[in-house]
Amino acid sequence: MEEPLPECDRYSSKATLSCVINSEIGAVLAVMRRNVRWGVHYMSNEDQLEHSLIQSLKALRKQIFTWQHRWHTINPSVYLQPFLDVIRSDETGAPITGVALSSVYKILTLDVIDRNTVNVEDAMHLLVDAVTSCRFEVTDPASEEVVLMKILQVLLACMKSKASVMLSNQHVCTIVNACFRIVHQAGTKGELLQRIARHTMDELVRCIFSHLPDVDNSEMSPVSGVNTLTRSSGLNSEPAFGSRQYENGNMTSEYDGQTLSANLVSNTYVHAGAVGLDDETIETGSGKDSSSHDLILMTKPYGVLCMMEIFHFLCSLLNVVENMGMDPRSSTIAIDEDVPLFALSLINSAIQLGGPSIRHHPTLLCFIQDELFHNLMQFGLSTSPLILSMVCSIVLNLYHHLRTELKLQLEAFFSCVILRLAQSRYGASYQQQEVAMEALVDFCRQETFMVEMYANLDCDIPCSNVFEDLADLLSKSAFPVNSPLSSMHILALDGLIAVIQGMGERAANASVGSECTPFNLKEYTPYWMEKCDNYSDPSHWVPFVRRRKYIKKG
Repeated sequence: MEEPLPECDRYSSKATLSCVINSEIGAVLAVMRRNVRWGVHYMSNEDQLEHSLIQSLKALRKQIFTWQHRWHTINPSVYLQPFLDVIRSDETGAPITGVALSSVYKILTLDVIDRNTVNVEDAMHLLVDAVTSCRFEVTDPASEEVVLMKILQVLLACMKSKASVMLSNQHVCTIVNACFRIVHQAGTKGELLQRIARHTMDELVRCIFSHLPDVDNSEMSPVSGVNTLTRSSGLNSEPAFGSRQYENGNMTSEYDGQTLSANLVSNTYVHAGAVGLDDETIETGSGKDSSSHDLILMTKPYGVLCMMEIFHFLCSLLNVVENMGMDPRSSTIAIDEDVPLFALSLINSAIQLGGPSIRHHPTLLCFIQDELFHNLMQFGLSTSPLILSMVCSIVLNLYHHLRTELKLQLEAFFSCVILRLAQSRYGASYQQQEVAMEALVDFCRQETFMVEMYANLDCDIPCSNVFEDLADLLSKSAFPVNSPLSSMHILALDGLIAVIQGMGERAANASVGSECTPFNLKEYTPYWMEKCDNYSDPSHWVPFVRRRKYIKKG
């Protein structure tokens, strides 16, 4: 009895993969036979040539059982091309395109294609170009939604495949741009497609930013001062997913009175939602040299550059949300807070997966310190509890991963957002107060939060007394005075307990000789001249911060 194939070689068998691809060819041809247009070619006499799409599928079927090599030595373009031709064709209907997309998805998920496969880079680029330029005839709205869903499925599988590391910055930006177009287009479709599109977009961002720890921190950055935006006409003149209304192969009228390209992206989204570089760009800065430099970088294996473009894209959604008009056919999911909430959730996913690796890439870190925090401060004062909660989650993640790089940003957030919204005297609603207090309690439960606030802000002369203000807020909010006991009082009490527990744990773990003696300033030295010799040694930095606090009090 033969031993079973090992797991890693399960799909290296020629017969197994040949049968899989043969089955997919048969599925595509079977659906094509059901259509009158394609059925005519099968029933015609021998003198009439078959369509090139059918010929390529049949030619592949003849080849697959004759290949004698292991699959990683076969160019993937050979067995992907016939399916991609069907996907690209504007003569095929939605059912045919959907089956071809499913076939490509199955081949990708077999993990046959990896970075060691011959010509894998060209094959992956060909696949992305074909799927993002998909064309199909729409016979009914339901079939259109199915195809859009399968496009999302294939693009996500492409990013999750082992060969995704061979994709360029430009192709990753193209994938994100295509998925976002479907997200926006789904606003006029069923809610299921909307949910799937948004979930796919989130998975896509998580997949891309999980690659950040593997990116070389010496990767070249785009030229400073160069701003690249896809031309506004680019998205409308070349829509990602063109479709026309047909019935059984005969064109009757356009779906809903307009082509799909008119529904893809509003003008607001065009200016904000173009990810990456196009053939024609709006250039500022150093002109042609910088533009050619950026174009070269966009052809490199994907890394920091495409992640920067994605961050810019997500923040641009936040910047234009006030000017965005809603389609009257949009469903209830498309409400005023929906777009910023969606963008913030994607930013949160990116930070969760990028994590501490962001500090190793100055361009990403600088963007977070400046533009991202500017938007977080703005939306932190939103009247929507959902948006406020998401902003607080993002800041908590940033504190957890990058707090040593965000001293002033954290000070501004607590001073201008948390301390303002957690108190009713500034006009915040009860829901805003509750969300702000919940966020503050989450921070207080971080082991080093209050200590770091005191040492880095309260003991720093130019900074505000954040520790003192937060402790004062918790103390005053923990006990009801002229109102009945509420959840706000309990939350504040939880925060105080967390702070006191942290103090107790640190005191229990302190060394025996660490008791502090009263501090006296013996000689005056300008505070800006004060330096700490060693921040990693408590015997150096503790007296240093005590001295600064003494000067600040005086």
